[in-house]
Amino acid sequence: MDMLRLLRAESLKTRRTPLLLTHLLVPIAISGLFLAYYSYSPWDIHGKVTAYFQGLACGLPMIIGLVCAMASDQEAKAGHYQSMLVTTKIKIKAYLSKLILLLMYSFGAIFMSVAIFSMGFRELLHEVDFDYLFYSVAACILFSSHIIFYILHLFVSLQFGKGASIGLGIVEALLVALLLTGLGDTIWPFLPYGWSGHFVSLWILTSAGTNLTLLEASIQTSIIWCLGGSILAFALSCLWFWRWDGRAAE
Repeated sequence: MDMLRLLRAESLKTRRTPLLLTHLLVPIAISGLFLAYYSYSPWDIHGKVTAYFQGLACGLPMIIGLVCAMASDQEAKAGHYQSMLVTTKIKIKAYLSKLILLLMYSFGAIFMSVAIFSMGFRELLHEVDFDYLFYSVAACILFSSHIIFYILHLFVSLQFGKGASIGLGIVEALLVALLLTGLGDTIWPFLPYGWSGHFVSLWILTSAGTNLTLLEASIQTSIIWCLGGSILAFALSCLWFWRWDGRAAE
């Protein structure tokens, strides 16, 4: 019950802030831009779908860096982080409620973007090679492979400030794009920046009927690293917040 109360309080704090607006407007804008371009683009359907999802994978680190910076800045202005530290007797609950709310917003934003794109792609552009189940699974892949980014950016924004989180997001977006090239073919399973783009690309290839038997070992390794890395990052972030007492204002 305490967590539900904290989640409700967090959602009320963000109701009229740019944080919520960002999660609402950005998915609409991204999907609209891709659909507008694809309405006259000569690309084949598989190229269009791959470019859309890889574009999301590259852009999400910047968006995550921005929204985590907003969340941190809101706490700094509201009470110099003291509301997070004294709201409950077990202060880790305040951290968990903020992280969970950000992840819920992320889940909603990703699904909104994919839903708008898939409906427009199928119903308006009449590109029906992939069904709605395909798009739903792709959205889940994008979300799950970016959980570690939210953990990292919430830590960076609280510990070092909003500028560090935004700057890191820009660097990460470049790394994601770089690892989608041939340079990332052998190392992407071990790096968080390679997971989302490659996972969703492999899902597209699988759905298109491509045999990925030769890549099974690499895929299994990447899944283990993704799950293990996310769990480890979450555990370390909880230990850090347990000892954290706020920081000086920017």
